[in-house]
Amino acid sequence: MKKLLCSLLFCLAIAVTSQAQSSTDVVDIIEEGIRLYEEGNYKAAIEQHKEALKLDAKNPEANYELALTYFALKDMPNAIAYSNAVIKTRVAEPELRAQAHVNKGSALDVSGKPEKAIKEYYRAIKLAPRHHLAYYNLGLTHYNQKNYKEAEQYLTKALQFNQGHGSSHLLLAYIKQAQKQRVQSLLALYNFLLLEPASERAPAAYELLQQMQQEGVSKGNGNAINITVSADKLVDNPFSAAELMVSMTQASHSIEAQEVKTPEQLFYENTESFFNILGELREEKQDFWWSYYVEFFHEMALDKNVETFSYYISQSKSPASLNWLQKHPEKVEQLTSWYRNYKR
Repeated sequence: MKKLLCSLLFCLAIAVTSQAQSSTDVVDIIEEGIRLYEEGNYKAAIEQHKEALKLDAKNPEANYELALTYFALKDMPNAIAYSNAVIKTRVAEPELRAQAHVNKGSALDVSGKPEKAIKEYYRAIKLAPRHHLAYYNLGLTHYNQKNYKEAEQYLTKALQFNQGHGSSHLLLAYIKQAQKQRVQSLLALYNFLLLEPASERAPAAYELLQQMQQEGVSKGNGNAINITVSADKLVDNPFSAAELMVSMTQASHSIEAQEVKTPEQLFYENTESFFNILGELREEKQDFWWSYYVEFFHEMALDKNVETFSYYISQSKSPASLNWLQKHPEKVEQLTSWYRNYKR
């Protein structure tokens, strides 16, 4: 009897050890698949994750990564199928299942099924109420349908849960540009570039910011500067006063440009004036744009960080700005510290 008990205990120990080893192998295989995905080697990543599923057929992480990878390959049926595998696995954490709903929704949206996509995003929010990507994707789907009011509502919600989500800021900028609301679009672009000053998207965003900053200001005869503001920009626009003052400031600095000032210096001066003007106009206004963006940038101006900020967000298009930043690391650290400690 004693020998039988020892034998059973020995077999159980081998089984537990084997299971632990298998679990370790699955984790390692998935991590290798993620590395391959990040390198853009999607087909090899798929092979890795399918190897993991051979060891653990219902592994939610492996199914989730497969869904992501198939989406990257624009294989939406498989992206949806593997997202469903995560959703149906009750052992998966609510956050992971929520992300699987988001992935499935994105695949449905790309496949021309926005209504079904929206349902998936709502399911994600039910599982994880603070899931900022679900709100972002809701905003994106509504934006693509030109439902700008709804899109804005969801994107502002996304930013309440993750102020560092660059895509939400950028999409808000595009929405306000489409609605011909320049001031709000500029605010969102400034925030996006603070987060992504050197990303692939930064040069286009910076060019758009400069273009909108100079909008309505043109040179006339001799040294004259003309200011034009469309009437439709001033109707039912809480930033109508700012629209006029931004154009006037831009015109004033255009005259100064005839003096010896670099484009980087003029951009800094325009930006600082913009933030100060908005800060003076804010008074007790408490809606999202005034309390989230205007207050943030006005505080930046009050704390003397706009110069560094202006060079920092210009680096993707201006070698001179990059050179300035390299020469003033202490100012960059001051801006970084200020942003890190600022509470929105």
